[in-house]
Amino acid sequence: MNRHSTSASFLRADPVGPARPWRGGARAPDPEDQVAILTIMRRNWRSILALGGVGLVAAILYVATAPSIYTARARVYIESRSSPVTARDTPGAATPLEIPEVESQVEYIRSEKIALAAVHRLNLPPSQELAVPPHPLVAKVREALGAVKLFVGGLIGLSPAPKTSVVVSPEERQAGTVRENLEAARIGAAYVIEVGYSLDNPTAAAAVANAVADAYVATQLENRSQIWKVAGEWILPRLKEMQQRASQASREAQTYKAEHAIIDLGKRGLVGEQQLEELNTAVASARSRTVDARATRDQIHMLLASDIADPGITEAFKDTVIIQLRKQYVDLVQRADDLKRRLGPDHDAVTAIQKDVLAAKQSLRAELERLAASLDRDYEVAKSREDSMTASFDALISKTLVTSEARVKAKELDRAAETYDQIYTNLLSRYIDAVNQQSYPQPSAHVITPASIPERPSAPRGGLIVLLGMLVGAGLGVSGAFARHWFDRTLRVPGQLTGQGLPCLAALPELRREPGYRAALSLAQNHASESLRPASVEAFKAGAVRFMPQSVFVERLHSLKTHLLGNDRRSPVFAIGVTSVGAGTGKTTFASNFAQLLARSRSATASRILLIDADVRQATLSRLNQAADQPGLLDVIAGRCGTEEAVRHPLGEVRLLACGSLLPGDPHFSDLMTPEAIAGLVRDERTHLDRIIVDLPPADELPTLRPLLDMLDGMILVAEAGKTNIDDVVAAVQDLESAGCTVLGVVLNKTNATPGVRRGTIVNALVRRTTAAAAPIRLTRSWRRRPAADVTDSGASA
Repeated sequence: MNRHSTSASFLRADPVGPARPWRGGARAPDPEDQVAILTIMRRNWRSILALGGVGLVAAILYVATAPSIYTARARVYIESRSSPVTARDTPGAATPLEIPEVESQVEYIRSEKIALAAVHRLNLPPSQELAVPPHPLVAKVREALGAVKLFVGGLIGLSPAPKTSVVVSPEERQAGTVRENLEAARIGAAYVIEVGYSLDNPTAAAAVANAVADAYVATQLENRSQIWKVAGEWILPRLKEMQQRASQASREAQTYKAEHAIIDLGKRGLVGEQQLEELNTAVASARSRTVDARATRDQIHMLLASDIADPGITEAFKDTVIIQLRKQYVDLVQRADDLKRRLGPDHDAVTAIQKDVLAAKQSLRAELERLAASLDRDYEVAKSREDSMTASFDALISKTLVTSEARVKAKELDRAAETYDQIYTNLLSRYIDAVNQQSYPQPSAHVITPASIPERPSAPRGGLIVLLGMLVGAGLGVSGAFARHWFDRTLRVPGQLTGQGLPCLAALPELRREPGYRAALSLAQNHASESLRPASVEAFKAGAVRFMPQSVFVERLHSLKTHLLGNDRRSPVFAIGVTSVGAGTGKTTFASNFAQLLARSRSATASRILLIDADVRQATLSRLNQAADQPGLLDVIAGRCGTEEAVRHPLGEVRLLACGSLLPGDPHFSDLMTPEAIAGLVRDERTHLDRIIVDLPPADELPTLRPLLDMLDGMILVAEAGKTNIDDVVAAVQDLESAGCTVLGVVLNKTNATPGVRRGTIVNALVRRTTAAAAPIRLTRSWRRRPAADVTDSGASA
């Protein structure tokens, strides 16, 4: 890195996130990408229009030479029963047909069997053709391709394989033609199949379509009759066999039940099962009564063991005597308590009433003991009844277990007999149906709409073919345009730079496309002061900051200056070099205008901007300012004059150091540009200059100016939109970095996007809309530890 690299340290600060190398940086969203399609179409509209016209002419020629084709259509309805034999007894047999079933019928209509049956119905002469005549142009093309194939095969020694001749009857040949040209398709979700046939003769087309439909219906009727016949022949022997099996199974079941004394009560089941169920219910009821009696007995014994004056007695036992005694006892207790409070515990009345309380308590206890004895007897009775029923239930279970195996065997025999009987009944019903349907089968398909003679041709569809031809041609043109754009590596928009991780400092429009360019040029050429008139058109462009200060070009230069040089709190970039990728990119115009823009921020009497023409081979800047013959850079480093003597002021506020010239005895300019000579060139200038702008030769010529490059704090690379290859820009940046230069960014010059996007156009509206939508979510990215997105946005905002 050179010794001045730290002076541009503010350009490498990343306030948003960590540094990210430009080679691996992700592409930031660019609003210009949103209108890339319109840009591609605008660039290739001539080829798209030409291919669309070719497609239109080809389609018109095809329609004009194509024969008229007529299509006749018939409609056939299919019943929803899938099998005539199983339709009556099979559950769900009359449900709607599935899609595969209907499609199977469509393929059946297209089969060779139906085609041959239709030919038999038509009874046509063997020589009549049933195919659509080929298009004359297509036939000629095929003939030409065949001839070319034979010719090429003869050249390379390949002879066509001999064709094996197969003897085919005229009817089979016509059936194959019908099968190839027949159209059959289901109509929507209905059980209707539309049969269509196309010919150049409308009457013949209708006849063939009706013949195919009738042949399909007749074939279906024959198939159903054959199905009933085969079904009857197959069912009869099995019906007899099943009758014998059903009778034998019924006899075996009855004999087994009689031997094991198994009595069946029908729906109520067997006798033993019925008795077991009733006895189980009685045992459950006895157990419930026993539990209730025991609970009541235990409760009254608990009351006798505790205080019998408990209020819960009247709630637990709804006995009238107990309730009356409990009430009497409570009244006496309350009276005794009242007398104790009034007369004292030793009074005779208190003593007498206490004796009454004791007597009432004893009466209550006696009544409870009587009730407890009654409950004990009830419990004993319930317990004994439960034990008796339990013993009977256990005995019946033991008896049932003994005969359980016999009952299981009997049930198996009953089920077998029922199964054979049901099978026999079903076979008998189907056999009766088969016998009845053999004489009069029901058709499974009907012709609901026979084909009529078409009045208008169905092909070719002129309007559609012409439209498709035009669209195909335009589509090929669009595809070619996108393919060309895909493989095109030419730099056109700033988004291509940001996609490679390169910061785009500005996208400068081409000056001659700026609104008001001609008026400004005419005004400048006719200026009253001869010193202010531009010497040429290129000189006018080099002074656009002065002649066109309100142009988009100058506005974007202002934005570039603001974002590139920062404010006073940041360290300034003193020496900036301007180079380009190849010649003719407009780097000299950019350098001149950028220097003038920097100088206009200072007063004209205290000029602190030095513009150096270091393009020693072309010296374009010196020629534009009519200083090609004046002393300049080469004269200063050769020692023939000083810097102050060689500096001129042809650009007003900017000081210009022209290229100068070499004398016959001088060495090569690369030998003159030593580090000491370059250091002496600007040693005294740093004290009274703000910045130095150096117009350098293209990047491929910079190695000869290595000492001059070490003097620079940063480099600006100028690329021309529409001509410079993006790979060349990347290679130039890599070469400059490898040489130790600090590349500040790339300026995309002579772009057509900005002048084309004028106020009121559709593209302008799209750009503004996408810019507004992308603004809240725009993220900055670093390139060489610098927020490149800020610089890119500055170019776009201008």
